[in-house]
Amino acid sequence: MLSGVLDDSTSGLWSVKHLGGIAIVQLPDQARFDSMPRNAMDYVEVDYSLPSTEIGSLIGRLVMESPMQPVEDEETRARMEIEGKIAAEDTAFQKGIMDLGTLTPFTCPECHGALVRMFEGKMSRFRCHTGHAYSDSALLQAVMESTGEMLWQVIRSYEESVMLLNHMADHLENAGDQGRSNIFRRKAVDLERRSRTFHAAVLEHESLSGDNLGQLPEGETEQ
Repeated sequence: MLSGVLDDSTSGLWSVKHLGGIAIVQLPDQARFDSMPRNAMDYVEVDYSLPSTEIGSLIGRLVMESPMQPVEDEETRARMEIEGKIAAEDTAFQKGIMDLGTLTPFTCPECHGALVRMFEGKMSRFRCHTGHAYSDSALLQAVMESTGEMLWQVIRSYEESVMLLNHMADHLENAGDQGRSNIFRRKAVDLERRSRTFHAAVLEHESLSGDNLGQLPEGETEQ
């Protein structure tokens, strides 16, 4: 496991270790992005943690040693085989993804399909019936990004409505119907006010993930 953000690869490393493999992680303090190696060390019993420049020679020594005895875990192997086919063929529903975990109330930020939760040791992750996969942290980040996109869509819809109402008001005024024109203009003002409310919400919107929530505010220390 090398430098990277979030925790998407932790599941793969857990599976390797769980089935008898060796877990090697770059020293987080020497990684350009330390989230991925730190998350791996939180959830996986790592065998080696060292600078990236030393990992290649370590692997060279390990392959010359006697092979490790694989761990028999048919359930994990069957799940990995199914997920491998999903990654290669993109047919999650047909391969039985819904039977690999517990159905949750959450929906996929990409396709809005149902998500199932799968547990691996202390870690849990999600897959939807079309095959999209998320860790807890990645799902939180994707949901918040989707929320931001929806806020901008609402703003666009309001502003388009304001422009259209003013256009219709101009047309009515030119036709001599001042009373109806005023009604349209008042509604345009009302929608513009609502749009400003959503603008304020966008400015306060946060991009959340397990990474940035795990960082202590500047000046604070763990108790």
